[in-house]
Amino acid sequence: MMSMTEHPTERSRSRGQLKLLAIVAVVVGPILIAWLMVKLQIGIPQTQTNHASLVEPVLTVQDWQVTLEPLGYGAPWRLLVTAPGQCDDDCLALVQEARQIHIATGREADRVEHVLALAQAAPAELASRLQREYPQLQQLPLQPAPYLQSLDAHPADWQQGPQLWVIDPLGRVVLHRDPGSPGKHLLDDLRHLLKLSKIG
Repeated sequence: MMSMTEHPTERSRSRGQLKLLAIVAVVVGPILIAWLMVKLQIGIPQTQTNHASLVEPVLTVQDWQVTLEPLGYGAPWRLLVTAPGQCDDDCLALVQEARQIHIATGREADRVEHVLALAQAAPAELASRLQREYPQLQQLPLQPAPYLQSLDAHPADWQQGPQLWVIDPLGRVVLHRDPGSPGKHLLDDLRHLLKLSKIG
C-alpha cells in the first residue's frame, strides 16, 4: 500500500523539478546566449544607418570661426560648402549639389539652408553668378587656418579643396559628403535627421 502512495508523489516531485528547470532555462538561457554572442562577436549586427561619414571627433562651426546665425533650438539645419581656397568648378558643383539636396527635402525644406563659406572673397563675376543662380545661398567668410587645423584628427582628404557638410541647429558638424558617395546618400541621412530631430 505504501509503495503505491509514494509513486505519485515521486512523479509530482520530478514534474516540479522539470518545471523549475524550465523556468531557470527561460530566464538564464537568453542571458547566457547574449553573453556568448558578445564575447565571441557572433550575430552582432555591424550595420550603420548613416551613408555619409559621421564627423568624429566632434567639430563645431565655432572651431572654424564661421559665424552661422541663428544657432540653437529652432535654428535650421545647414548644408555648408567650405572652400579653403578659391571657389572653383568643384566648389560650384558642391554648391549646386547642396541646393538640390535642399530642394529634395521637400516639405522639410523650410528647416534647411544652404551656405557657402569662402576663404577668399568671390571675384565680381563669380559673386554675380552666385547671386543670379543661387539667390537663397548664404555666403560667409572662412578662416583657413583654424578650419584646416580642426581637421587634423580627420581624414586627410577632408582638408583638400571644397567640402560639403551637414551642420545641426546647434552648430555641430554632423556629416561629411565623401567624394565617392552620391549626394542621394547625404540626402537620405539628412531626411533621417530631420525626421528624428527635436531641435530644429
